[in-house]
Amino acid sequence: MTLGSLGICDCGYIAVARCDRCGTLLCETHATELPESPERLSKNAQIKFAGAVRLMGGHACVSCRAERGRRAISDAISAPRAKLPEHWLDRAIALSSDQTRSEEERIFDAKLPATLTPAGVAAEFLQRMQLERKEPRESVAVTESTWLHKPDIAYGWKVDCRKTDYTHRWPDGATERYPLPLLISASGELLGPILQDDESQSATWYIVPESDVDLSRLVAGVAGLLILSPFEA
Repeated sequence: MTLGSLGICDCGYIAVARCDRCGTLLCETHATELPESPERLSKNAQIKFAGAVRLMGGHACVSCRAERGRRAISDAISAPRAKLPEHWLDRAIALSSDQTRSEEERIFDAKLPATLTPAGVAAEFLQRMQLERKEPRESVAVTESTWLHKPDIAYGWKVDCRKTDYTHRWPDGATERYPLPLLISASGELLGPILQDDESQSATWYIVPESDVDLSRLVAGVAGLLILSPFEA
């Protein structure tokens, strides 16, 4: 085939291929153009879409690739979802690895009991860690250090779920805002530092008010810890 013998692409450049499905003439750029994945898809649907548009045999225009992708999405969406456990924490664990639900579906399916509190989440988490005989590896100071007395230490597991931010200063002078840390202690207390000067975190950790805890993030955090716990020595 001689370059340019097919005709002209809609964009005005010389066509080097013809879509096998609709016959549209395609230049070198449009012969390899891929459609963008639609938004708000599950990971499974995104994978199905990407595979469908990339693995079409022969030549295809972006419109025909998109149509093939939409059919793959339809098949993925219509496939049965995995059944979720009834317990809110088991459900969070299952959803953390579920690829069949979109983000909107995941938010809906992750709804927590209206009576659930951060303390209740901590209690359930500790009960499961005790069943697995897992010992905490992280420690924080819960009293100030003095010349005559080392700080008292609390042991537990850190979870990123607080609402209050602090300012972290990098060596080059740049700053970034991060949520203050939280630790679920082995005794079930929710501990964290307070803000000093409205921007830095204190060295001493205190009991955190439940109003400063994002419940959904706390549940997701402990679910992640439970998923990883079997792989820890």
